[in-house]
Amino acid sequence: MDHQAAMKLHPLTLRFTGDSSNLEAQFSIENIRASLPQNRVAMVTALFFYSIFGILDVLLMPEQKSTAWFIRYAVVAPMIVVGLLLSYTKAFERYVNPLVAFGSIVAGGGIICMIITATPLVSYVYYAGIVLVLMWTYTFARIPFLWATFSGWVLVVLYEIAAVWISQTPFVVLLSNNFFFISANIIGMIACYSLEYSSRSNFFLTRQIDREREKTAGVNRELECQKEEYRAVNLTLEQEVSERRRAEETLTRSEAQYRLLAENVHDSILTLDLDLRFTYASPSVMRLTGYSPQEIMQLRVEQLFTPESYALARQVLSEELARNRQPEPIDRHVPRTLELELLRKDGDTLWIELTTTFIWDDQARPVNILVVARDISKRKQAEGERERLVRELQQALADVKTLRGLIPICASCKKIRDDQGYWKQIEGYISEHSDAVFSHGICPECMEKLYPGFLEKKKDAAPTPDPAVESK
Repeated sequence: MDHQAAMKLHPLTLRFTGDSSNLEAQFSIENIRASLPQNRVAMVTALFFYSIFGILDVLLMPEQKSTAWFIRYAVVAPMIVVGLLLSYTKAFERYVNPLVAFGSIVAGGGIICMIITATPLVSYVYYAGIVLVLMWTYTFARIPFLWATFSGWVLVVLYEIAAVWISQTPFVVLLSNNFFFISANIIGMIACYSLEYSSRSNFFLTRQIDREREKTAGVNRELECQKEEYRAVNLTLEQEVSERRRAEETLTRSEAQYRLLAENVHDSILTLDLDLRFTYASPSVMRLTGYSPQEIMQLRVEQLFTPESYALARQVLSEELARNRQPEPIDRHVPRTLELELLRKDGDTLWIELTTTFIWDDQARPVNILVVARDISKRKQAEGERERLVRELQQALADVKTLRGLIPICASCKKIRDDQGYWKQIEGYISEHSDAVFSHGICPECMEKLYPGFLEKKKDAAPTPDPAVESK
């Protein structure tokens, strides 16, 4: 507790100021009551020494003894006795500071009067009595710094008046005495200032300690009143700690299992924030992309996909965010599947299937994107092969034309009637309804019928085989 930082005193009067100004009245009362025994002892001591110094009056100034004793025993000593008696009254607390300061001035003034009435040699040494009065006022009597300073400088001024205008003290003696008076006065002021500052500081510190002690006592009372409640709270906390510890152990085991799955599953698992920055990548991502998980975390999404695939991914993200901002209830855990073309680290492209879903916070707001990536290049290749076969079959089917149904044909000329009722040659009809192409010729029967004897002539014109050749 730094009481010096909190205590505020006026630098000249040493009164409490600022936030501490409310302490001034209480300090004054307590300080007066606390210093009352000290002031009584100071008055008794002053009465004793002021009276016993009458012996010096007999020894040093016997001619002026009666005057000195009158000052000592008829003026100053009775005044000290009256002050001592008044200290046992209630009114004394109100006027103690001006009374003690006045008593100091009267005692010092009495010594100044003795200096005036004494012979020059005696008067030159009696100034020491004033120094004793200054010491008594500043350090032995417990009065505030301002009152002690006031009485001290009044005595200095009174001495100057007496020494210069009444007794006409030599300059050297006056200078020497002033050195002692002023030095004693300044030293006394410093001592009195330090004593009062220490007293006020101790008072302030005590108040702070009392306040803290009251707070501590209040807290202790409250703790005593709530002892059972705190015990129940502690028991509850112990149960919660045990449950939390079990939950953490379960979570640790679950994390280990999930990490084991994530590190050994064939598919790649990634998480991204809503700005499409990677926040996690499973080790299997290296088989898929050629990049390590640490390298993936440093890449931007657009660096991993072809421009068309990246544009599609941005479009789908915008659609899903817009859908989740709709006021009507929606199923927030429906995944979205995309097929995108991936750019591998070695420069090759690879088709992958992304299954994406949002990760939600406690306020049902999407905060991250969970992505499961799978290599579908073989499936894409199979799909392309299947499409190629389908196209070839479709083309083959388009090229095949089949004649079906009832065909009306003339029994005599063999012409066929088409759908418009026209009779056409059989080869023309078949050519129109199929891909068959005719080449015309004449069979032997029709040749004999149409060109009789032609075949016989052709046979006769054929060359006769050589018997020698046949024998070979």
